[in-house]
This record gives sequence, C-alpha cells and structure tokens, in this order.
Amino acid sequence: MNTPSVAQSPQKTRPGFFEEAFRDAVIPQHLRTFAEAFCTRFEVRGICDPMYCANVAAFETGLGDGSGNFNAVKTPTEADIAIVADRLLFAYSTCISAASTGTTQETIATMLRDALNGSSLEELLPAPVPALQSH
Repeated sequence: MNTPSVAQSPQKTRPGFFEEAFRDAVIPQHLRTFAEAFCTRFEVRGICDPMYCANVAAFETGLGDGSGNFNAVKTPTEADIAIVADRLLFAYSTCISAASTGTTQETIATMLRDALNGSSLEELLPAPVPALQSH
C-alpha cells in the first residue's frame, strides 16, 4: 500500500511553478500531467525536475528523444512503462521515501499508464489523508 507519510495531502507547489518549469516546451499533455503528478505527489521541487520526468518518460516509451523533442510515433509497452518507473524510483528515491511509504515501481508505472490513458492530474494523485486530531 502506498500512503502519504504526512497527515495531509501533498504540499502545493508555489504558484506558477509548472508554467516556469515547462516554459517554451511543446509537450504532450499526458506527459506533462504525469510529470506534474509525479512532482506533486512526491514533493519534488527542483525547477528542472518536471521536464526531466517528462523527458525520461518520453525517451523510455519512444514518445520523444529525451531532449525536449516529443512525438507520438510509438505506442508504449508495459516494459517501456516499467523502465520509466524504475528510473524515476531510483533517481528520486529520497524524495519518494520522505513523501510516502510503500511506493514501488508499480505505483509509478500505474501513474504513467493512467496518464497515458488520459487520466487527469487529480485522478493521478492519492486522496488526501485526514489530519490526526489530538485529544
């Protein structure tokens, strides 16, 4: 099970963060949605990280060259999606372990698969965990 390790939903990014991160990029919406969801869910806050996530996903799935050029000439396979998940789990293991417990490669693969199938940002993020009340 994958649960947030804090008693509330993930922190919001600063206003305009993703617009700045993706400025001047022509990126397919499903890859942008995945990158935004990944960075939001696991509290990844570096300005270059959203584009890095999108580029890793694009390169490994054949939807781009990994350098900001995207195309849709290939249908990603389950093996492609698993490679993306493995690479991002490794690259962001510190952020992921701090933001949630029980996150696996399959958690990330499911996020990417769902984004590629048209899920919205809200659908990719876990439901907020109610805050614990002290007595």
